[in-house]
Amino acid sequence: MKGYWQAAIGGGLLAVSFSYFCWETSLLSFFFFALMFQGFLKRRNFLVGFIGGMFYFVPTLYWIYPTLRTYGMVSIPLSILALIVLSTVLALFFGLFSWLLRFFQGGVIYISPFLWAAIEILRENIFTGFPWGSLGYTAVEDLPFLQLASLGGVRLMGILMVFLAILLVSRKTKVFLYSFIFLHFIGFLLIGPYETGRYKVAIFQNAWDFKPPLSQLKENEVFNDYMKMAEEASSHGVQLMVFPETTVPFIYLSEPSWENFFKRKAREWNAYIVFSSTEVQNNKLYNADFLISPEGEISTYEKINLVPFGEYNPIPVIKRIIPRIAMEIGDFTPGEKVKLLNFKGHKFATPICYEAIFPMLVRKMVANGAEFLVNTTNDAWYGRTSAPYQHLMQARVRAVENRRYLLRAASSGISAVIDPYGRILKKTSIYKTEMIIGKFSPHTKMSVFTRVGVYLDWFYIGVVFVGLVIIFLRRS
Repeated sequence: MKGYWQAAIGGGLLAVSFSYFCWETSLLSFFFFALMFQGFLKRRNFLVGFIGGMFYFVPTLYWIYPTLRTYGMVSIPLSILALIVLSTVLALFFGLFSWLLRFFQGGVIYISPFLWAAIEILRENIFTGFPWGSLGYTAVEDLPFLQLASLGGVRLMGILMVFLAILLVSRKTKVFLYSFIFLHFIGFLLIGPYETGRYKVAIFQNAWDFKPPLSQLKENEVFNDYMKMAEEASSHGVQLMVFPETTVPFIYLSEPSWENFFKRKAREWNAYIVFSSTEVQNNKLYNADFLISPEGEISTYEKINLVPFGEYNPIPVIKRIIPRIAMEIGDFTPGEKVKLLNFKGHKFATPICYEAIFPMLVRKMVANGAEFLVNTTNDAWYGRTSAPYQHLMQARVRAVENRRYLLRAASSGISAVIDPYGRILKKTSIYKTEMIIGKFSPHTKMSVFTRVGVYLDWFYIGVVFVGLVIIFLRRS
């Protein structure tokens, strides 16, 4: 069983690092992964990697069960099956990495960090893509190390963690220590000073848990709570108001009275308003973010990366196999392109919900000119699990990667104002009706990652390809 227990224990401990805000577990994540990696090296087969992946993903994604069971009213067996199936699919990538390690002998082992990155790129893009829980996120509370994301994104953080694991497993303790200190020193130098912020923003949150049966009465009650908080925020001179996903209980532009209502409120509050709603174009439904200016101008962004089995059905045959689940799946159409909105002459992007876990999508938004980020989401479906914490941790990295403020409004929480260095300036608790008022500034200077991130992925893949060619040429 040598190798298997290291992979299993390392995977389980690594899941803890990705579940809660704790700098201690972030520092320990380097060692947790090294333990898992040691298991991979002892066996270098698919099974040991798969086991490590299962022990990481099952506790990481356990929230799928209560989400389906409580909020989707799916049966216990099917809820468990969904958790196991998704964890299994994701664990296959760990198994692939471990199996390929058999070719990386001797000094060539130092190419394996790029192999890890290449496999994460595959996980992010194959089928619908689901990069939830990439390795680098486990160290997100390590603020100096987090700054390295501005150079190469969360992928670079993962590469460096694999590199440090190789040093530990190879018992090159001094080199590990020097490398660890050096990386943190570089990260420390990359941390910028706090800034006052040019504009004042209000972010609103509700305590509704969205448990069925949903009622129009409750939706109206929540909406009224939002309006009361917005009235209060306007008295503080707020220039931007951000409401979370599922704020508006109707198809916005199909209701002229509601359209006029929001235009009137934006003028009355003298503030720009961001909120989510369903949009209809050419008989197609879109999950969209709307921006209304004090002058009554309306602009929208249609969500590009839809949630599979939530907002659309990627496997049409499921309608015949499990019709009960198929009935709960949305019928949204993905947006076709990145659209930026305008606040006082400053462009900004609004990645909706789990779009914030896609680093290359958000990078593209900033590369196209976004000067700050607004993330609206509904995390109430996750209940009181670790998922809202995990979701925020991943969105936080997008702020650092692109050196942009990130304003996050989440139904039920966690809402936050995050600065370009990943510092959470203000945040809410989960399931609490409240608003936070903070300050932010638009930024135009692009990070290294924003400038060259699209080429980095090809570089990682290229290094692996060249490495494998060299390995096979030596073997022949």
